[in-house]
Amino acid sequence: MDQFSSVVDTFANNDEERGFFPGSFEGFRQGPQSAADFISLTKTAMNSLQAKARDVNFASGGYILFASYLSENKPFLLVAMIKQREGIQLNENLEPVGIQELDLSKLHQAARINIERYLQHELAENEDKDQFSYLSFVSPRTNQSASGYFIKALGCSGGVAASRATDAACKEMAKFFRKKPELRTKTSDLKADVFSYLRECYEDQRAATINDLTAVARKHLPATYDDEQRTSLEKELAEYLNSEEVQVPSEFRVHLATINKHAKVKIKTANWQIQFEKHALGVNENAEIWYDKDNSRLVINNLTPEMKSAITDD
Repeated sequence: MDQFSSVVDTFANNDEERGFFPGSFEGFRQGPQSAADFISLTKTAMNSLQAKARDVNFASGGYILFASYLSENKPFLLVAMIKQREGIQLNENLEPVGIQELDLSKLHQAARINIERYLQHELAENEDKDQFSYLSFVSPRTNQSASGYFIKALGCSGGVAASRATDAACKEMAKFFRKKPELRTKTSDLKADVFSYLRECYEDQRAATINDLTAVARKHLPATYDDEQRTSLEKELAEYLNSEEVQVPSEFRVHLATINKHAKVKIKTANWQIQFEKHALGVNENAEIWYDKDNSRLVINNLTPEMKSAITDD
């Protein structure tokens, strides 16, 4: 099944973008959640979907599934679009005949509301609300151009903050490696490659993806791993990044300032300032930049002639 991607974050703030669905959802949540209430909610959603799809050339429609359910004892609401596909069955004479069936192997489009996080968001102070994203959305890459109406119809905001997604990718990739004894020593090299990959995405103005991040991780797996072990660990990493707790989207826009926050050290005093990539920092005297912790000093090694000239004004 397609991964859920937090390309939407919360319901939109202004009334024009919100439409009718968020208010209908809140009414359903606060009420007895009877069958009649649920049907009323689905009708609101269907009316909004029909209105938004009418103006989209590539909106091909499908069957809409609504589900209110518990997962690990946490409540969710799911709105999903499922497509038809051609199938075959045998008739009474054991002859194959063509039929139409629902393609349940994947979701065409879906929006999922984590109701627990929704309540946390509603109760949080304004400055803390960004910590509680509760909407996630899935759509195949081949359908991204037509999926906007699905987001708009449900009153969702335009997308998860690029800074939050980038921050989670930078932190959680390293955290995953540090938790594995056989990978821990590779964490520093992994981080450098993750930062490099994210910067490439930013410069090329393309989305970063979990698939690409797991490919970056693969380069740092032990040589003793066979293909099955590598595939298994990549799958574990992808599921970890895309989990409800971590919430790295399957693809996301990259925020350069957030990369630099993780990748660079910047120190400033009244008389001088220094900035460098963290991977240049080491704890032995041969490092490019040596942090001599015992003597509370930084030592910059291997100065180029240009650097020396700039220092001495020669």
